[in-house]
Amino acid sequence: MKLFNKKSLSVNTIVPEVLKIGTIASLMTIGLISNGYAVDEGYLIVNANIYTVDRGMPWAEAVLVEKGTITAVGSESELLKQVGQKYDVIDLGGRLLMPGFQDPHLHALEAGINETACFLPAEGSADTYREEIGYCLEEQDQSDWFIGAGVSMPALLETVDSPVVFLDELIPDRPAVILDNLGHGAWANSQALQAVGYSDLPIDPPIDPPINPPGGILDRDLLSGQLTGVVFENAQQKLRNAALPPTDENVDFAYNSLISALGVLAENGITTVSDAGGYWPRGHQEAWVRAEQEGVLTVRASNALYLYPDLPFEEQMAEFEKRYMNDPDGLLRFNQAKIYVDGILSQATGALYAPYEQALNLPQELERGFLYFDKETLFKYVSKLENIGFQLHFHATGDRGVGLALDALEQAKKQNSKTGMRHRITHLYLVDEKDVPRFTQLGVVTDFQLAPSSTNPETKRYLEGFIGARAEGLMPARKLYDAGVDVVLSSDWDAEDLSPLLKIQAVLTQEKDAFEDIGSVVEMMTINVAKLLHHEDETGSIEVGKQADFVVLDRDIFNLPVREIGEVRVEATLLGGEPVYDPNNLFN
Repeated sequence: MKLFNKKSLSVNTIVPEVLKIGTIASLMTIGLISNGYAVDEGYLIVNANIYTVDRGMPWAEAVLVEKGTITAVGSESELLKQVGQKYDVIDLGGRLLMPGFQDPHLHALEAGINETACFLPAEGSADTYREEIGYCLEEQDQSDWFIGAGVSMPALLETVDSPVVFLDELIPDRPAVILDNLGHGAWANSQALQAVGYSDLPIDPPIDPPINPPGGILDRDLLSGQLTGVVFENAQQKLRNAALPPTDENVDFAYNSLISALGVLAENGITTVSDAGGYWPRGHQEAWVRAEQEGVLTVRASNALYLYPDLPFEEQMAEFEKRYMNDPDGLLRFNQAKIYVDGILSQATGALYAPYEQALNLPQELERGFLYFDKETLFKYVSKLENIGFQLHFHATGDRGVGLALDALEQAKKQNSKTGMRHRITHLYLVDEKDVPRFTQLGVVTDFQLAPSSTNPETKRYLEGFIGARAEGLMPARKLYDAGVDVVLSSDWDAEDLSPLLKIQAVLTQEKDAFEDIGSVVEMMTINVAKLLHHEDETGSIEVGKQADFVVLDRDIFNLPVREIGEVRVEATLLGGEPVYDPNNLFN
């Protein structure tokens, strides 16, 4: 295997060796790796369709890259004359070159972890769960905790009478937790519930309303009050933290999982991300820092730290201040604060202005959904975090959740008088008409996941069972865009498809409120994200002075039938002028 050459340090060639830390350290010592890039003076790209995302010059024929920076963009003949014999010339054979895709909301490290977890079907019979868990027990026989993933918690509760008893019978000797398929629930056995103190909460006689941990819900049997083993929203985080504490072994596992995920990002042409996980008690931040320090980070990352509703305010703010990273010269920043306002509509935990459908028979305290924080606490956190310098990254799916996030930002603006912070709200399944003008008034960016699975008619029909006719207005990206609101598109990988090309096709072909202009959609996945993350002077378009973060596609997506865009292949991905994915050696 060729680990290194003069022009290329590619993820597809280094991943098998990157886990051998001594190898990487040795290469750094002798100077073969510098910040993850090969040492090279420059090159001229010709014979390419170059879409620049620069409205002043949308198309070009050639681009000159020197020491990772774009130094000229223009016609092929002019630039060939300019460089003479000074630089190598790379002929792309008519392929499309454009700025690397930027994904502002995904869970890269967790996606890597999930690749190795015991993965179960979202919906299955009791026999299916029993059989699949049995296979995984053999693989995890040396682990302190059994960890699985993939199950739909609502489906589980309809399939298994007592999930906790079922899991106790299968795994009686240690704690076990199985994470759901959406990141909003978990299934635990008795030992796991005991390990995090949930078994100690009062149940006899049943308390109405029941006692729940802050920001979470513990599912209980309606008659006995006993825990069923299923938990929702932030209640799962204690289980996750207990199962994967930041031991050296677990941080190594997180690091290796991240390296695996970086390879997938490169294969999809993604050069900038904002990881929305940020579970700092598990050593996730340390894994990212290690990747940058060891020269194997192959994206620019402006990542989040997760805000826990069940931790003391002062203690948590001290952690956030200590962990804040915002070096403009580094690949890695931790300058985002991830704040969950509500849950999700498909579990009736998204916060709504009007109640969910009566047929759901929800308890009175949950008729309009669920909030992670009370209003006063949310406002306090938002104001403090903004004052520290964090950009706020709100999770909000219901219209009331979206409105509350806007309320918090409005209050913070009065207290801090900060401008240009570019906070954002992600998901936005429902947005109330009265809140639409507030986005532009407050300078708030909207972040949608318009993947094929979320834009198809089946999703709308399913959610009609929860919110009725309001499902007609799901995910109003086009409406907000037409109202002048800043819009970016993200994947929420691995809850949704990662592929930017599939997303472009979905946005252009969705049944209702489709975008017609592919250029606008590409902007939402390049320059608009760069603006959101405060590095539009460095990335997001192909312009002189910016970093050479590129993706090469095998076909021109601007001149294809839109239903073929998802079939287009990424042929190379470059970060700072260096290939991080180049299976066909286009840049060798």
